[in-house]
Amino acid sequence: MHLIVLGLSHNTAPLDIRERFFIPEEASAGVLRELRGARGDEAAVISTCNRTEVYVSCADAEASSRAVMGLLVDRFGMASLADYTYTFSDEEAYRHLFLVASGLDSMVIGEPQILGQVKDAYRAARVSGFAGPFLDQVFNRAFQVAKRVRTETRIGYNPVSISAMAVELARKIFGEFARRQILVIGAGEMCGIALKHFRKEGLEQVFVTNRTFGKAQQLAEEITGIARPFDDIPDLLTKVDMVLSSTGAERPIVDKAIVLGVMKRRKMRPLFFIDIAVPRDIEAAVNDIENVYLYDIDDLKELSQAHLADRLEESRKAHAIVDEEVRKFTIRLKELEMNPLIGRIRENMEAIRTGELKRTLQKLKSADPETTRQLDMLTRAIVNKIVHPHLMMIKKNGSPAVLDLIKNLLLSGEEDEKEMDSRNEGE
Repeated sequence: MHLIVLGLSHNTAPLDIRERFFIPEEASAGVLRELRGARGDEAAVISTCNRTEVYVSCADAEASSRAVMGLLVDRFGMASLADYTYTFSDEEAYRHLFLVASGLDSMVIGEPQILGQVKDAYRAARVSGFAGPFLDQVFNRAFQVAKRVRTETRIGYNPVSISAMAVELARKIFGEFARRQILVIGAGEMCGIALKHFRKEGLEQVFVTNRTFGKAQQLAEEITGIARPFDDIPDLLTKVDMVLSSTGAERPIVDKAIVLGVMKRRKMRPLFFIDIAVPRDIEAAVNDIENVYLYDIDDLKELSQAHLADRLEESRKAHAIVDEEVRKFTIRLKELEMNPLIGRIRENMEAIRTGELKRTLQKLKSADPETTRQLDMLTRAIVNKIVHPHLMMIKKNGSPAVLDLIKNLLLSGEEDEKEMDSRNEGE
């Protein structure tokens, strides 16, 4: 079985291209259905403000890559898609997913939101029935790698997100936030994170609006803001100094005509828009209006580079971890293909190891992260030293007698362990 990844991201495509290929959550099931039909067995889609990627497991990587590319060209109506996309298969595909999940391929290196977005994408594929045993292995290993990167490096220390970058941009524009007012359009995670940052910086007044007014009220209560109906946007634009927008709308919410009318009422007092939505919420032509300044998500790239230098050394360590994990995972898949018993043994021993480690850590309630990391490495090393000779025996002499002996030695307690874990979970 092969894994192919076909996608585009902030590294390969400008915002006006990325937003054309953004796949809303409600449309993902339809895309997955088409992908699986394009010579694929299992499929998943990751679509965020900075990337749209499709993952397909298949028997023929080359044929499936052509079929998936053709499907995307037909669906999005853009013949030159190849100018902006990348395609990876097998080992390079695993590496790419591990990098993405670990935040190492993000616009802001080490940003924490992407792991949750990858998990959501995988969960959606599972719920829809498009992800099966192979993608289960690939994505679950990606989550383990991301956790290891966070544990063993400081790549996520003092985490920086797109939302935080938006606040930093606003600070560069205004300096102090005292006596400033902001309108936030949207009530999702990005807006919530940004508003918490703004509040810490001393922003005086915050207005929140959203198509679903109840969500605007909820966010306003959390950050001590004022919720306003969505239809009040033109009126609010006459009052505020800046607008932060991040919704899931497919078309711009604020266009040039609206802002032209607003600026007359403002007597041309400057107005700043920070649009971190994909697709964009603010029409690009707004930036042509005198005393109106529009910044989008690609404008945050320059700011993100300033933070990259601080994380460069940790990024090197994290890439080394990813490379190691890719090698191990590739070997494991080959072993599974050659002899399913090897895979069962590894999975059983890992389940025992992690189960016992979890129970020990629950007893050591005061264990700090470094102690946890050392215990994890210790137990991993012990299990590997115990299991390795038996796996070598299987590879060198796979006779029925040897296989039965090793099954009895290493898998005899498999069901007992599952039963014990189930009993412990129920307590």
